[in-house]
Amino acid sequence: MKFKSITELPNKELKNTPFEFIILKLSDICIVALNKQFKDLDITLNQANFLIVINTEKSIPQSYISQLLNIHGGSVTKALKRLENKNLVEIFPDPKNKSKNIVKITEKGKEVTKEFVKIINQIEDEIFSEYTNEEKEKLKVTLRELSKKYYELNP
Repeated sequence: MKFKSITELPNKELKNTPFEFIILKLSDICIVALNKQFKDLDITLNQANFLIVINTEKSIPQSYISQLLNIHGGSVTKALKRLENKNLVEIFPDPKNKSKNIVKITEKGKEVTKEFVKIINQIEDEIFSEYTNEEKEKLKVTLRELSKKYYELNP
């Protein structure tokens, strides 16, 4: 069988395609599309994920960001430094433990976060225009449940 893009697979072939492959291809397509959309904001989807997490708190331990995003320490440090260099976050030593860092989002980071959330919402509205809110919410719940099951495979 000649390899086809996931977007070109007929339903007959899709039925025999591993679910994991479909999820990975969807993820790849989303990453490319969103990175193109975020280009004017000078951020990547990966950086946007960091900003979403950091924006939920007044300040947040770097180790907690690592845990939430399931990314190891060194990679988190590099990503946060890039965000700091763009003046999107500030990194401070933890007053209770100088070997750890606390991260805060800047005003510029909050503005950039608002902008990319608008972009994501516009894209989502377009993609889900033919679906009901109930179908959309059911898909979110299903994806969350699948995430839990995969996470349990490798705690």
